[in-house]
Amino acid sequence: MSVIEALAMEMEAMKPPEGVLPVATEIVKPRPFEITVTYTGTVAPLNEEVVIARVTGRLTWMPYYAGDRIRKGQLVARLDNAGGEYAAREAEAAYGALAALHERHMAEAEKEQARAQKRQAEAMIEATKAMRRETERMVAEKQAMRDEALSMVQSAESEVLIAEQNLKLSQAQKREAERIVTALESELQTVREQIAEADAELERARQEVDAAKQELAMAKADLNYWQAEIERAKTLYEQKAISKDELQREQAQFETAQAKVRAAEAKVRQAEAMVRAAEAKKRQAQNMLRQKEAELAAAKERVAQMQAMVEMAQAKLAQAKAMAQAAQAKLRQAEAALQATQAKLAQVNAEIAKAQAMVQEAEANLHRGERHVLHAEALRAKAEAALTTARILRGYTEIRALTDGYVVERLVAPGTLVTAGTPILRIAQLDIVRVQAFVGERDLADIRLGTPVIVQSLKDGKEWSARITAIFPSADPTTRTGLVEALVPNIEGTRGVGRGTGNLKLLPGQSVVIKIVKRRIPDAITVPNEAITQFNGQPAVWVAEPMGETGKTEYTCPMHPEVRSDKPGRCPKCGMDLVPTKRHTAPQKTEYTCLMHPEVRSDKPSKCPKCGMDLVPTKRQGTETKTARLRTVKLGETDGRRTLVLSGLKQAMK
Repeated sequence: MSVIEALAMEMEAMKPPEGVLPVATEIVKPRPFEITVTYTGTVAPLNEEVVIARVTGRLTWMPYYAGDRIRKGQLVARLDNAGGEYAAREAEAAYGALAALHERHMAEAEKEQARAQKRQAEAMIEATKAMRRETERMVAEKQAMRDEALSMVQSAESEVLIAEQNLKLSQAQKREAERIVTALESELQTVREQIAEADAELERARQEVDAAKQELAMAKADLNYWQAEIERAKTLYEQKAISKDELQREQAQFETAQAKVRAAEAKVRQAEAMVRAAEAKKRQAQNMLRQKEAELAAAKERVAQMQAMVEMAQAKLAQAKAMAQAAQAKLRQAEAALQATQAKLAQVNAEIAKAQAMVQEAEANLHRGERHVLHAEALRAKAEAALTTARILRGYTEIRALTDGYVVERLVAPGTLVTAGTPILRIAQLDIVRVQAFVGERDLADIRLGTPVIVQSLKDGKEWSARITAIFPSADPTTRTGLVEALVPNIEGTRGVGRGTGNLKLLPGQSVVIKIVKRRIPDAITVPNEAITQFNGQPAVWVAEPMGETGKTEYTCPMHPEVRSDKPGRCPKCGMDLVPTKRHTAPQKTEYTCLMHPEVRSDKPSKCPKCGMDLVPTKRQGTETKTARLRTVKLGETDGRRTLVLSGLKQAMK
C-alpha cells in the first residue's frame, strides 16, 4: 500500500488485526515497601587517642606499628632514664628528705634540751626553798643531768658515724661518675676514628666514580666509532663490496662495544652507590659523635653534682663532730654543776634568783625549740613532696595507652629525642565505627534517632544493618545538608591477635553507600519503574486482562493494536485517535506439561525431554489468553527500583 492509498483509507472502518506480543508480567499484590534515600558516607573511628610524651627524653622502645591492636593500660613506649636527669632529681630529692628529717631530729633534741633546762631551774628553786632536805634532791637531779649529758654524747657520736658513712657513699658515687666520664671519652675517640675512616672510604669511592666515568667515556667513544663503522659496512655489503662474514665481524665488534658501554654504566652506578654508602656511614658516625659528646657533658655534670654532695657530706660530718664536742662539754658542765651544788649549799638565796632566771631562759628556749621543730617538719614535708614529684616524673618515662584500639599511625621513630607534649602514636577504636553522611534538608526532616539504615561497602558490595544514633544539631548553609551518624559493629569473625586489621569490615576514611529508610508501608501496591509509561500526559501502566467477551467497548490504535484503553484517547506511540472495538474470549485448549518441569509444554501427549516423565494434560486458553490494556495510575514515592501506586490498580487486583 502506498502512502497516498493509506491516506485515502477510511480509518474508522478498519479493523485492527489481532496480534500476539510476548511480554513479562507480574501479579500485583500488597507487599512491604520501604521508602529509602541513598547517600555516600564516610567511615570514622568510634574514638581516637593521640599518645603523647609527658616528659623530655630519648624514645628507646616502641615496637608497635600501624594495624597492631593495643589494650587499655598497655605499655606502648619507653623513654631513656638510666642515669638521666630524672634519676638525678629523684636522688637529690631523697637526700633532701633525709637532711630535712635529720634537721627535725636536731630541733626535737634542742626542744628536749630546753625542757630539761627548765625542769632543772625549777628543781633548783624547789631545792633552795626546801633547804637541806632539798639539797639531797638537787644532788640527785644533777646526777640525772650528768646521765642525760652522757646520753647526748653517745647520740652525737652515733651522728658522727652516720655522717662518715654518708661521706664514703658520696665519694664512691663520685668515683663511679668519673669512671663513666673516662669511658665516654674513650668512646668519643673511637667515634672520631670511625669518622676519619669514613672520610677515607668516601675519597676512595669518589676516585672509583671518576675512573668509572672515564672508562664509560672511552666505551662510548668506541661505540660511536663502531656505530659509524657498522653503517659503512652495511652500505658496502648492500653494494656487494664486502662479504657477509666481514659484515658479521663488524656487527660483533659493534655489539661488543655496546656491551662495554653497558658494563661501564653499571660500574659508574656501582661506584656512585659506594659513594652514597660512604656518605651515609660518615653521617651516622657524625651523629654518634654528637650523641657521645652530649652524654659526656651530662656525665661531667654528674661528676660536679657528686662533688657538691661530697662537700655537703663533709660539712655534715664537721657539724656532727662539733655537736659531739658540745655534748662532751655539756657532760663536763653537768659534773661541775653537781660539785658546785654540793659546795654552795650556803648560797641558797642567790641560787633562788639564779634559778628563776634560768626558768625564764628555759621557757624562751622551749618556745624557740618548738618553733624550730615546726619549721623542720615543714622542711621535711616539702622534701618528701619533692621526692614524690621526682618519682612521678620518672614514672612518666613509661608511656601507656588510655583506651583499647588499633595503631593507625606512628608519629615518631625510636631514637628520637621527644619533649613534653610530643605526639608518639595515634590509636583508634575500630571495634565499632561511625558511619557519617551529609543528608539533604528535605530528607533530614523524615529521619529520627533509631531510623534503620543499610551500609554497603563500595569494595565488595557487602551490606550491614544499623540504626541512626546521632543527628548533628546544625546544618551547612552552603550545601543545605545535615550530618547523620550510625554506629556499625566492625569485627568480622573472631577478634584478631597481633598485627593486621584483616578481621575489620570497614576502615577509617573508607567510602560507603548508606541507604536510609525514611518510611515503611506494610501493605503497599508497587510496580517496577521500567513498567511505568505515559498516556495523555499522565502516568500509566500496561495491565494484562483476560480476553473474555464483556459487552463493553474498548479503544485501540489501528496502527498499534497492542495499545488498548477503556476510554477514547490518543495512541501514546503515534498520536492517532483510538477507535472502539469489542472484547472477546479465546477458546480453551488442552495442553500437556511436566509435573517436575512446568516450563515444558506441548500440544500433544509425550515425554519430558529433561526427566523423561509423561506429560499430564491441563487446560489453557487459546493463543491469545490475555490482552494488554493501558491504565492510568496515580504514583507515589520510589526507592529507585519500584514505585508506590496510590490509585488505579485496585480493580486490577480483583
